[in-house]
Amino acid sequence: MENPSFRSSSVRFGSYELDMRAGELCNQGLKIKLQEQPLQILAMLLESPGQVVSREELRNRLWPSDTFVDFDHGLNKAINKLREALCDSADAPRFIETLPKRGYRFLVSPEEGVAAKRNTTIDSIAVFPLTTSLPDPDLEYLSVGIPGSIIHSLSHIPDLRVIAWNSLSRSQRREEDPLAIGRTVNAKVILIGRIWQRGSKLRLHVDLVDTSNGEALWGEQYDRDLTELFTIHDDIAREVSARLRVKLTGEATTRLTKRYTESVEAYQLYVRARRWCEKRSAEGFKRGAEYLSRAIELDPNFALAHAELAQVVSVPCYYGAVDPNVAYPNARAAALRALKLDSDLPEAHEVLATTLKNYDWNWPEAEKEYIRAIELNSNYAHSHYHYSYFLFESGRADEAILEATEALSRDPMSGLLNAGLAWVLLNTRQYERCIKQAHTAIEVDPNMVLCRWSLASAYEELGEYEAANDAFEKGFALGAPVALGKAFVAHLRAREGKTQDAWNILRELETLSKTRFIPEVAFAIIYDGLKEPDLACTSLEKAFARRETNLVQIKAHPCFDAVRHHHRFHEVERRVGLRK
Repeated sequence: MENPSFRSSSVRFGSYELDMRAGELCNQGLKIKLQEQPLQILAMLLESPGQVVSREELRNRLWPSDTFVDFDHGLNKAINKLREALCDSADAPRFIETLPKRGYRFLVSPEEGVAAKRNTTIDSIAVFPLTTSLPDPDLEYLSVGIPGSIIHSLSHIPDLRVIAWNSLSRSQRREEDPLAIGRTVNAKVILIGRIWQRGSKLRLHVDLVDTSNGEALWGEQYDRDLTELFTIHDDIAREVSARLRVKLTGEATTRLTKRYTESVEAYQLYVRARRWCEKRSAEGFKRGAEYLSRAIELDPNFALAHAELAQVVSVPCYYGAVDPNVAYPNARAAALRALKLDSDLPEAHEVLATTLKNYDWNWPEAEKEYIRAIELNSNYAHSHYHYSYFLFESGRADEAILEATEALSRDPMSGLLNAGLAWVLLNTRQYERCIKQAHTAIEVDPNMVLCRWSLASAYEELGEYEAANDAFEKGFALGAPVALGKAFVAHLRAREGKTQDAWNILRELETLSKTRFIPEVAFAIIYDGLKEPDLACTSLEKAFARRETNLVQIKAHPCFDAVRHHHRFHEVERRVGLRK
């Protein structure tokens, strides 16, 4: 099956190699059994990487007009066989992307010939946490924080895909094989290392490794004082960029070693804050805000800390835990302060976009800010993550799933991004996929409340009420926010026919609302379950008057299905900018 469009008979992509002349596919030297048609489809896709190969083109090449077969069945079967051989997935593709009703696209640029890798720019890198010899909380923060800073620097290199691999525990790091993981996520090189600390002295050893053959491209040991932490960051970032053989503009070079603070203590507080905020719990947000406030006291010009503080004070609004009229003005002020210090800071543009969407309901300007954040740093996963929410909330389901998947591809072991994809799948009515993804998220981080909510709601929509109850209970055990958590449970109780239980929960929330902030959206969710559309609409109108955050999700979330055809519901959608 030699293909004349390739100059070489051997084509490599990731850890795979296709011998065009022999018609053989190998993975790390091991031959993979694959039938002729899947091989020919692979060859066609490799001819035009990054471009759509239409179903019609495949039909004309592989199923001539005089062949009497079920073309759709045959093509789907061949694609499935090919994906199976490549350990690929239609839901989260690494190599072959499906474009519904149009065709397929090969996502990876192939390399012709075994020697090609040495002469090309390396366009992808996976960065791993540093391993430690002893359990030490301070060292644990550095083991994640130092790679995090290097990721932040490398992310500004044009056309470089930077993948963060954030294992959650020391035991997980001992068990994982970075080289195998690097190949799995299709990174051409990986950055790994080890860290020791004795008093104020640090020792780091880092290696840059080629994933195709395990060869070390570069390695270095640093023996420095803790006060020289930023110099270590700069040295590693410069060395890695040189070994990647990338050509940097003057602006990219400046970004590569840009320091957002000269205070090591402020930086360490920032790293601690980010770790706490990733938990997405009441305690996590509280501790994160405390650490960030201290960091800003030490360095008022620390732009990244201001941007992260804007996230910390605003994200709890999604969980109905704080008053948006207090949180979002504070978030806006922090984001604008960060942008005043650095107008090209993607983290600040992203949180400003979320404020514009959730509080101002200014959807056009919010989208511009999300796109600007992604333009500034396409490797910043949280921009893709929050933009995916914008997309599903505004009814652009397919785009939302792609964007959430893109976010996850940049940080595959992020508990939040795994849970976020499950939430997007729930709100785009992909319930079976949501359940599968939620279980994946739980494996990555069993302490993430959001994935329990996604799992429970998907089970509810499929009528699996016992499993839904179990998931909600586990969410509460993890510290799920009371108001929305109880509202979801009440909705489930009503669906089960236990209407008195639902009314009891509603009364409980009414009592709580006299002493603390309880979002009106919570009552609307319960009334939806109870099939009380007028009362649900009244609550949504009150929520509009209070500018509540979760109104942006009423167009998509299934907990509003019983009321969404009501004319008053349509009016709330219109006021929030979800209906014209």
